[in-house]
Amino acid sequence: MNIMNHWRPDLTTALLLLSLLASCSHIDTIGRDKSRPEDLNALIESRQYERAEQLLNDFPYLDKTGQREYLHEQIAEYEQATLAEAKALESGDDLYSALGVLDKALTNLPHSTVLNDYRRTLASKRDARLRDNQRKKLVSRAEYIVQQQKIYEEQQNLEPPGLGNRWIHTLYQQEAAGMADDLLQCGLESMQVDDLVTADKCLQLASAIDDTPAVQSALASLAEKQESHRDTQEKKEHIKQVEKRKNQAITRRNKTQELLSRTGKALEGNDLLTARTTFSKIPARERNTKAVVDMQARLEQAIDPVVKELLDKGDRQYRADKVNRAIDSWNMALELDPENSGIRERLERAHKVLARLEELKSRQQ
Repeated sequence: MNIMNHWRPDLTTALLLLSLLASCSHIDTIGRDKSRPEDLNALIESRQYERAEQLLNDFPYLDKTGQREYLHEQIAEYEQATLAEAKALESGDDLYSALGVLDKALTNLPHSTVLNDYRRTLASKRDARLRDNQRKKLVSRAEYIVQQQKIYEEQQNLEPPGLGNRWIHTLYQQEAAGMADDLLQCGLESMQVDDLVTADKCLQLASAIDDTPAVQSALASLAEKQESHRDTQEKKEHIKQVEKRKNQAITRRNKTQELLSRTGKALEGNDLLTARTTFSKIPARERNTKAVVDMQARLEQAIDPVVKELLDKGDRQYRADKVNRAIDSWNMALELDPENSGIRERLERAHKVLARLEELKSRQQ
């Protein structure tokens, strides 16, 4: 007998069911696809910005209180906060978590241009890193197996390998055979992105495992690419050096012009020592230019009479046994004409005289 055929709800049960059904009309509709106007603030607070935007489009009267402007402000703040969090994770090299932050935010703002653009950039970076790590793992494992094969071959020349060693060697051979195509592909892909170092490693290992015509062809292509790369680098270096020399020449000319100007001003102010010191700083490679030669002639024309006067004054003082004063006069002349050997000879002679006088005084005491 089917009990359900004989079941009839009593009055109390019926009233309870009606009450429950009535209350359903008041259940929150935030989780539904179709939102109600009164859900706007709740959607914004829960960061469901896309649905909030759609609600404003469906019910334009909701924007009378500036809700759309407020929504856009919240979206902009949310985007900036998300970007800051993701970039902080990226700076710590945690690309997986950074992408997770962006994915979570994009559930609320699926059409955000700034978030989608950054996610594509980050995903591309992560994919490149994953490929690079895969290549590194492949190369590392292949290097180990090739090294183990060499050790096994060397061991064979010393003593017959045991059963265990032969079994392990067979496993390595099988693994190496499976790696050969991957290494060839690694070399070809690395050449395409101009990673010639990795390409060389992969192809050399592929050749050591199984030197097929395809591997030989790839190695030949790599050699051509390496040669072309060297030529390109040499040309770039040559251009760089030419540019460097050109910039150095411009710097020297500018410096020379500045020093010539300062020398001229010092001469106009009759500050001969400053003029001489400033002129001496002109780069040697600019000394033969007409402007420098002319300034040197002008400087010597101004300095020579003064130097001669100081020399004559010093000579008179020296003959009058005023040796210290003579030394002062000759030192001033030497500052103006530091290459004058005659002045240096006078000073050397005067210092010797003073030394002898000091010696005689000490003996007399």
